[in-house]
Amino acid sequence: MISYTSYGFFLLVSAGLILSGFVRPKRKKWILLAMSLIFLVLAGGALSIWIWMISTAAGFAAAFLLERDLAGRRLILALAAVFQLGLLAYFKYANLPFYTMEALCDITGRSYEFEPVRRPAVLGISFYTLMIIGYDLDVYRGERQAVRSAADFSLFTGYFGHLVQGPVDSYEVTGTSLAKPDSVSFEGFRDGCLEILTGLFKKLIISERLAIMVNTIYGEYTSYKGWYLALAAGAFSLQLYTDFSGCMDLMSGISRLFGVRLCRNFRQPFFAESVSEFWRRWHITLGGFLRKNIYIPLGGNRKGLLRKYVNVMAVFLISGLWHGGKWTFIIGTGILQGIYMIGEELFRPAAQRIGRAAGVKTDTPFFSWIRRLRTFILVSVGFVLFRADSLAMAGQVLGGIMQKGQHSEYGEGVFYSGLGTGDFAVLVIGLAVLFFLSVWRENHGEEKIIKGDGARTGTCFAVLFLILLFGWYGKGYDMGAFIYSRF
Repeated sequence: MISYTSYGFFLLVSAGLILSGFVRPKRKKWILLAMSLIFLVLAGGALSIWIWMISTAAGFAAAFLLERDLAGRRLILALAAVFQLGLLAYFKYANLPFYTMEALCDITGRSYEFEPVRRPAVLGISFYTLMIIGYDLDVYRGERQAVRSAADFSLFTGYFGHLVQGPVDSYEVTGTSLAKPDSVSFEGFRDGCLEILTGLFKKLIISERLAIMVNTIYGEYTSYKGWYLALAAGAFSLQLYTDFSGCMDLMSGISRLFGVRLCRNFRQPFFAESVSEFWRRWHITLGGFLRKNIYIPLGGNRKGLLRKYVNVMAVFLISGLWHGGKWTFIIGTGILQGIYMIGEELFRPAAQRIGRAAGVKTDTPFFSWIRRLRTFILVSVGFVLFRADSLAMAGQVLGGIMQKGQHSEYGEGVFYSGLGTGDFAVLVIGLAVLFFLSVWRENHGEEKIIKGDGARTGTCFAVLFLILLFGWYGKGYDMGAFIYSRF
């Protein structure tokens, strides 16, 4: 088995870089395609590669029909989308009816047990399904011509750099870059390596330690109360971010080494001052796909306020469903977030009037951080459902946060989180480094943090290298398990 942080993957990338040095840039795509096929087989198995081939072939063929002026183009588009979504539903949503019954029973206080339908996991299907549908829609709308090269399209859908956790790349950006990789300068190679180190820092130093804390508290959530559960809720939000964005940095950096551009997927989401802004900064490519292909075709905000709110809820319902066929996902990252956004828009005018009447200046840095904290708390409530195994568990965790107490088996003031003193110190230092790195990016722009003079670059490399070298990992450490690889 191979993963992004395994030695096998390191050897695969190293071999690809060595071979790339002996070929012209335009022939690099064949090396990338071979690497992607090897990764798909080793990481996903035979079934994953067969389903990917079927899905890719169907999307490739549909595009040729969709660019022709045929009377049945709309029917062809519908059939192509149904086929792609049907494959996704078969492997991902077989248990949704049972989870629906479980959710209803949780609400009514009854118990419901079932034996889950077991389907094999298909690597990357959630991501390349959306990319194929988005590509076919672009061809249907006349925004681009159908790709003539089956190899180019296969590399776009199966590229190892976005197969496990995304981003949901567009052909316009990543597909064309994969088909014709750029030459890599020394500065580009340096920046790519620094981005790789940033991703490893987020994943191995911060996310893995947060995972120990979160798994310890959530694993015995009935024994914890009060600030322990609140700590776990906030820690999981940070774990999810450092895990997901760390993977994006890692893959973006590796892609830079080959002269390939991936779509940007994060922009300091926890600096958002509203939930709507948060979702413009978090998983940017998924949000862009849903906005372009769901929200705008439904009418967007062009058909009145009520229709706009219906469209917002539709988009977030689909977003939650995409994350998984359980109501903890559908509500936590879907319905609840839509309610937040509508609520913010409805109450914002009243809040502004109250502020003006009270003579309070809300455009100060202090109030800016208050709004960021409020957004973090609201989003973290949704992520409690995302992390919970059931609605009943999520309810108990959220209810436990409001109760007085700490841990049933340990005295007051005992910090029982699963982390030792050393690991906790490394985590605090890592979070502090990440915070100041994020502040810099927020104030100076995304690219300036990795571009600059030799002294700054050398310092960044030295600091990250020392943290990686002297970091140590506690119980439950699994550097190969990225959270979003489940989706």
